[in-house]
Amino acid sequence: MAVSLVVAVQEFLMLVISVAILSRASSMVVDNIVKISQFFRVSQVAIGFVLLAVATSLPELSVSVVASGLGEGAIAAGNVFGSNIANVLLILGVGAYLYGIKISTTDMKDIGLVLLLTTIISVYIIYNSSVQQKALGFLEGILLLTMFAAYVWYTLTKRKFEDADGNGQVTKKDALNAFLVFGIGLLLVLVSSGFVVSSAVSIAKMFGISESFIGATIIAIGTSLPELSVDLQAIRKRQYGVALGDAIGSNMANLTLVLGAAAAINPISITLPVFIAALLFAIIANSLLLYVAAAHRGLKRRGGTLFLAIYVVYLIVEFTLQINEMPAS
Repeated sequence: MAVSLVVAVQEFLMLVISVAILSRASSMVVDNIVKISQFFRVSQVAIGFVLLAVATSLPELSVSVVASGLGEGAIAAGNVFGSNIANVLLILGVGAYLYGIKISTTDMKDIGLVLLLTTIISVYIIYNSSVQQKALGFLEGILLLTMFAAYVWYTLTKRKFEDADGNGQVTKKDALNAFLVFGIGLLLVLVSSGFVVSSAVSIAKMFGISESFIGATIIAIGTSLPELSVDLQAIRKRQYGVALGDAIGSNMANLTLVLGAAAAINPISITLPVFIAALLFAIIANSLLLYVAAAHRGLKRRGGTLFLAIYVVYLIVEFTLQINEMPAS
């Protein structure tokens, strides 16, 4: 009993320390990504859409590629879809509830375009898997990777820097330092996120919480921790373009880069109701965010509460479907 108590205390301390490092590292990432956007004279949304979105999607990319290589394409698909829902409903929901999010007119076009593209891709995957009962294979994977490359090119060439504050004040030396600190901060974010998830899972198991519930909650949210921590810091610092670019850009990166790489390695069959439900919730989340962005140019506490409530409903639906999919003993 004493040994178990000592282990629990150690895991709790590791969790607290990891969360503290995660918070500080996220702040470093946000501060320096703004300097990088100023140096390259592209908008914060654009730099968030590409550099930050790809960087914070590394956990999903690594998990999905390894899973696909082992022939576990369902894990890769579930990881992508679950993360995309968390990016919109959980991350932006928490940010709106705590601080509120403003969306500028200049950012609206980019946000709308990416939300539309991710919705179309999701609809295609639903049609391809449920209607035609066809797996996502090598050709679909290459097509998704090509879409990602085109998306990066369009974003970086079309979205010029538009914020006057600090424009032209970042030197090459400052930019190099910002890249260095950004890289260190991002590495700390990824590593500390892993420790947070590991400690949380250990503590949950000590209290007898089932592994299926842990997988549906802690692990699913854990792969989105980099986005969550970085974006909350960005929203708190009122760098709304960075947060929106990362959260929404990560969805695009997940559906094209991550899912495309996984499908190119091994065909991915998506036939379970669990994944169809996840895709439908992703479309609902995108549509809701697009409406809020267009009609209200922002998201306040009431909207954040609605997003979080829908995310809870999603978790309940997914958990129920997962239980129903389990073979009877």
